[in-house]
Amino acid sequence: MKTPEKVKKINYAYLLGYILIPLAVAALSILIGYLCFKDGGVGAVVCFMGGPGVAILWWIFGGNIIYKMAKKKMLKQLDEAGIDRRQIFYSDGCVVSMDVRQAKIALLFYWNPFEIQVVSAGRVTRAWTDDGAGGPGIMRGTSRVSFLFEVDGIRIRVNTFISNQRWKMNDEKVLEGISKADLWVHVLEEASRQEEGV
Repeated sequence: MKTPEKVKKINYAYLLGYILIPLAVAALSILIGYLCFKDGGVGAVVCFMGGPGVAILWWIFGGNIIYKMAKKKMLKQLDEAGIDRRQIFYSDGCVVSMDVRQAKIALLFYWNPFEIQVVSAGRVTRAWTDDGAGGPGIMRGTSRVSFLFEVDGIRIRVNTFISNQRWKMNDEKVLEGISKADLWVHVLEEASRQEEGV
């Protein structure tokens, strides 16, 4: 865990490695198949299918496995550091844990899974709910509800409801997402006030 000078949502070395290393493995496998198995056979099939297949499986599952392990590690490290993690929210792209008493926010991002970042709540400049409402009249609805907050000028979006189709604004699932988002905005504001001693 570290307290960064500026929150970092993406580790670009990890992102490039995530994309390019499997691509290089697939290209090397195809090259070996072409150079060593010109007459075909099982070796050619393994080379032409194996490397690209492994690369595709990595792109589909690799990031999720790493992120899942990072979330488990985060919980352990927060406990060891004495940070209360009862207020924690798991979103699709990040994990936000709030310790209101100590006014600390712990962050873990999907594209930066090896760095658990802990910042003081006073660094949150604003927090708000986005209900994602759109569409005219009876077509008005949403496919995403989230709460957003800014730390060091960096906007962090945490989804409380997400769907691949539009839902009416008065639907129970949408209202629950809005309620969760409002609650988290309140928690962020309370932690910020706690640090300021208000």
